[in-house]
Amino acid sequence: MYYAPNLFVGIAFDAGGVATGPMTATFILAFVQGAASAFEGANLLRDGFGMIALVATAPIITLQILGFIFQARSRKQGVDTGAEGELG
Repeated sequence: MYYAPNLFVGIAFDAGGVATGPMTATFILAFVQGAASAFEGANLLRDGFGMIALVATAPIITLQILGFIFQARSRKQGVDTGAEGELG
């Protein structure tokens, strides 16, 4: 968050909150439960809820990386985005 522009930080946290909604809990958790029961030695709780955590954090991490790339390319072209050291 420190290196990405504030616009990307806001979009990332909004995207992470949307990802853990009822569609994720309904479809992905059921899919992972079925997959965990098919594999010998898979832990249903650890694998199932780990998948929910991955789905919740993936959009945040992806958009923060995109913001970092945007910041780096903008700095290379000499454009000031105002994200140096701004946290709020």
